[in-house]
Amino acid sequence: MATKVKFGVALFPTEAAAQTVEQGKLAEKLGYDGVWVGDSHIIWRELYVILGAIAAQTKKIGIGSGVTHPHVRHLTLTASAFATLAELAPGRMSIGIGIGASGPRNIGVKPVAVDKLIEGVENLRKLFRGESMPVEGKPVRLMYSSRVDIPIYIAANAPRSRQAAARIADGVILGGRRDQVAGEVEIIRRAARESGRAADSLKIMSWIPCSIGRDGKAAREAVKPHVARSGMVVFTGMLKRGEAVPEEDRLATERLNREYDFSHHMGPEHSHLVPEKWVDLFSMAGTPEQVRARIEQTVKDGADIVTIVPYGNKESIINDFAKKVMTAFR
Repeated sequence: MATKVKFGVALFPTEAAAQTVEQGKLAEKLGYDGVWVGDSHIIWRELYVILGAIAAQTKKIGIGSGVTHPHVRHLTLTASAFATLAELAPGRMSIGIGIGASGPRNIGVKPVAVDKLIEGVENLRKLFRGESMPVEGKPVRLMYSSRVDIPIYIAANAPRSRQAAARIADGVILGGRRDQVAGEVEIIRRAARESGRAADSLKIMSWIPCSIGRDGKAAREAVKPHVARSGMVVFTGMLKRGEAVPEEDRLATERLNREYDFSHHMGPEHSHLVPEKWVDLFSMAGTPEQVRARIEQTVKDGADIVTIVPYGNKESIINDFAKKVMTAFR
């Protein structure tokens, strides 16, 4: 089944730095279109070091942050880092950015409001164009760089951030419920049209925790650390907006909000808090055939890019997904 969908792999650098770099190189060798590296500098290895190493040791794969945030790193630092990375990997860099989770929380900084996220994206664009942004009342620009073209993807898991992304982003990262991808894609495309943009002028990326194995039960257990965070974010947002939430999901969400430890962000410490039905709602886990069927549905739902977050033996998942799932779409 030939399709234009692209595939990426997201790496949270929890292992030794060299291992994450090797995983990025493996993704290129196996034909993935992009590799995205997580940013949580207190608990994971440093984003820009990893990105630089992958950029220097690969030739064609796209490379991005998955995702960074506006307040932990000064925007001028983010702009300078990516402008420099673009010199190492011309035409291959992208920024994934969001309001922030463990990165800011682990140093006592709150996630930013959506309005501040929009402002941050606009200021990054100014810096990449060679223009200045205001810093403490003073105009500041990148003095060594005149213009660089780096696409900006906004992680959007709530209605306001999806609307904002549709207006200003080059791409949107969706990491919510698997059964709502089609509706979210339609909302984003419509919002883009209403803002005067062509509906297909931005790329929509479906971001999915993934584990593959003949032992489907073990694969489902492997993704639960990520599912804990996804379910907590989605159902907490629904409760705050006054939307109806099933009792089991409400109770699980309340317990996660009490017990979730951002110093072990998306770690196995939270797996026992995950209702089993959440695994199907927020991940793709099981045999290669089961995962392939769920990817087919995600493509039908309108995603332009499918990016997996491998859980379990990362190298094995990256390899199995490429050879047993991705090839069916090429």
